[in-house]
Amino acid sequence: MGIVGAYSTKYELRSEKEAWDMLREVVEGVMKSVEKGVDGSDIDLVIVANFSDRFGGLIHTAPLVASLAKARRAKGLRVENACASGGTAILLAWTLLKSGLARNALVVGFEKMSYQPTASEANEVLSLAAHPDEIVTGASFTSLYALIAKAYMDAYGAREEDLALVAVKNHENGLRNPLAAIRRKVTVEDVMKSPYISWPLKLLDCSPLTDGAVAVILSSEPRKFTDTPVYIRGMALSHDLPGLFERPDITSLIAVRNAAEEALRIAGVEVKDVDVFEVHDAFTIAEIVIYEMLGLARKGEGVKLIREGVTLFTGEKPVNPSGGLKSKGHPVGATGIGMVAELFWQLRGEAGEHQVKGAELGLMENHGGTGSTAVVAVLSR
Repeated sequence: MGIVGAYSTKYELRSEKEAWDMLREVVEGVMKSVEKGVDGSDIDLVIVANFSDRFGGLIHTAPLVASLAKARRAKGLRVENACASGGTAILLAWTLLKSGLARNALVVGFEKMSYQPTASEANEVLSLAAHPDEIVTGASFTSLYALIAKAYMDAYGAREEDLALVAVKNHENGLRNPLAAIRRKVTVEDVMKSPYISWPLKLLDCSPLTDGAVAVILSSEPRKFTDTPVYIRGMALSHDLPGLFERPDITSLIAVRNAAEEALRIAGVEVKDVDVFEVHDAFTIAEIVIYEMLGLARKGEGVKLIREGVTLFTGEKPVNPSGGLKSKGHPVGATGIGMVAELFWQLRGEAGEHQVKGAELGLMENHGGTGSTAVVAVLSR
């Protein structure tokens, strides 16, 4: 099962394009990206991921996308799984192609978060993905991840400056990526001086509200469409208790760990074999915890990887060479698909200035809520 084409809009903080314009752009772009050609008659499955119609004003998007692709006989559906919607859409397409129920799938993710006029109204929509008890108390995801950060700092001696190193790294990476929404270098001092949103998380510890769309095409006969497909070697989805207050240890993201273990097992590889990672750094603390959940570090030692430069672009295990959610952006429904598109370009040697040298095996981790849903994929040439 292979990916044969990928296309992304530039991510923007406030795009002038309407959601349907972004959809048209990525559908036309991904169809043109396939070297040996593809047309609507080849596409028999369409899956669209987006978080909410309140981010773009659209529902019933599958037939719209099918019509844009001229895929008249394709079956389609829309997927919502919080911030893991995009990864879930890829997983569903991969599963249906493996089952033989479809041959070629067009998977599209989008969000126009600026459709909401203010950040507070956008965050009100996002908060609906939390546990009901967290919703009624007004807990935002920033405040919930702040609880994770505080617990992690207390347990393992991490400092606010360590969290800042994640932002510094990912903004440095984003400078090399023309698709990134925020192409601006930041320093530890910049992060530390940015205003607190929910202590100990500051503005520059948080990913931005973002507009954007991405599309990929998966095929059960990939070499029919390209001589250089990227294969999905293994994928898995896992869940955890939806409420942070329900979990015995909030410094772990158990769904991420379980999905990673299963995806790596299916792929027949170990995490030490992976050359490049795209992970869900919606908040800086999340990336540090993800290191541990993927098995790159022991529990409580993820902070050492960022301190020692292991996950830098030039490090032993580059994480988020795209800039990640922190710099590239986080248009929710597009995010997981954007990670897969990034790894598609990385593994084909087409990532330009942010190309990781010699990348042959990649891993993406896309999670939703405070990690109550997680999708992990392992990809290779």
